[in-house]
Amino acid sequence: MDSRTRPGKYLLGSTLKVLELCVTVVSRFGPWRKRFYAAAPKMTEVVKRVDGDPRLTGFWAKRYPFEGGRGFLSADKSR
Repeated sequence: MDSRTRPGKYLLGSTLKVLELCVTVVSRFGPWRKRFYAAAPKMTEVVKRVDGDPRLTGFWAKRYPFEGGRGFLSADKSR
């Protein structure tokens, strides 16, 4: 997917869509964010933009937190 990506502000243009949310959630699984950045460098900028979107900061903190730089699955095995 990354090789065919030509992102603007977001993957499909200038508006945040469900695709960007899904990709960002997947990038938060386990301790693999750095591997995601290496494997998908064109999507990295978009994922970081979605991470920092003020409309989503509460959502990320509650549902998909990074703890000690690790993704949510590695932080809490009970989910």
